[in-house]
Amino acid sequence: MIIISILVLILIAGLFFALREKNMIIISILVLILMSGLLFKLIKGFIPFPIGLRHLINITIAPKDLYQPVALDDFSFYEQGFTKSYSVKPAYLDTYEIGFLIEKNGIESTYKFKGKIKVEFFWRDKFLFDSIITSMEQARYVQNDMTHYKEIVLFNFDVPLQGKYKNDLAVKLTVLEPDMELKRLSDSIKLYIAVSATP
Repeated sequence: MIIISILVLILIAGLFFALREKNMIIISILVLILMSGLLFKLIKGFIPFPIGLRHLINITIAPKDLYQPVALDDFSFYEQGFTKSYSVKPAYLDTYEIGFLIEKNGIESTYKFKGKIKVEFFWRDKFLFDSIITSMEQARYVQNDMTHYKEIVLFNFDVPLQGKYKNDLAVKLTVLEPDMELKRLSDSIKLYIAVSATP
């Protein structure tokens, strides 16, 4: 907020000077500086915007690391009782997804998730909420191959969680019912948590 106040004061001083000197170039430069500062603060999450609008802005601007997973790991979707926790350090306030990648040739596009996974969210070891995943939300095809999926999205969530938790987050996943069809892909399947690629 201090930076925005300083930028506004600089803008007002510049406008006063520009009007006095009738130099519109200074006004243009000051407006550009102000807009750049506001855009930076918007991207980094300092200005409160609805998460859907922020997601649209992030997709439009598309920073190079936007879709870089905050977690990428082996996960045994086919082993009942298997549990793993992940520290989530989001670089962007946005909609995130939990899913799995299938390396190599992907999985047949007739695949439907048949397991049951409990996902729990924590902030500084304090339990926030949980959900049960019983189906896939969407799938993405292998490039130039409409017969195989390369990614399966299981769950979406917004950061900040519950509108206020954005740092020191953790996600715990527990397989309640295994999806045995994924066992044959055990050497090529990876769980990921990343900004959602869906607009």
